[in-house]
Amino acid sequence: MKIEFTGHELNPAHDMKKLSIVTAQCLVEEMQDGMEEQRKIQITTSNSLIIADKINTEEPNENKMTLLDKALLQSEDTIFPIMNEGNVSNMFGMIVLSNVKIVPFANPDNVIKYESYALYTDHIMGFGLTD
Repeated sequence: MKIEFTGHELNPAHDMKKLSIVTAQCLVEEMQDGMEEQRKIQITTSNSLIIADKINTEEPNENKMTLLDKALLQSEDTIFPIMNEGNVSNMFGMIVLSNVKIVPFANPDNVIKYESYALYTDHIMGFGLTD
C-alpha cells in the first residue's frame, strides 16, 4: 500500500520532538525561576553533543536578537505563505539555541561555539539538562 501526503494534509501533523523539547524548556525555565544556578540544555545528535544556555521560547525582542534570529524571523514571512499554499511541506521543525557549544564525538577537543544556532529536529536523538 502506498500513501501520499500533500501539504494541506500535513497541517494536522505535529513534530513531537520539537513539541516535547520546547515544552520541556519552558517548564525548566519556570522551575528554575529564582534559582542561582541555571541548568543548560544538552542535545545529543548522531555525531555531537550540543550544549546551549537555552532554547529560544520567548516572544522575539528585536533589540536583543542575534543576526541569525532576525534572519529566521524575517524568513518566516516568505516560508509560511508557501507552506500554507501546499507547495512545500516539512515534517521537521527547527529550534533556535542560544550560546551554543558543539562537541563533536570524533574530536571532542575541537569545541565549536556559536552565539545562536538553528537545529532541525530530525537530527535530535535525545536531550537532557547539564551544569
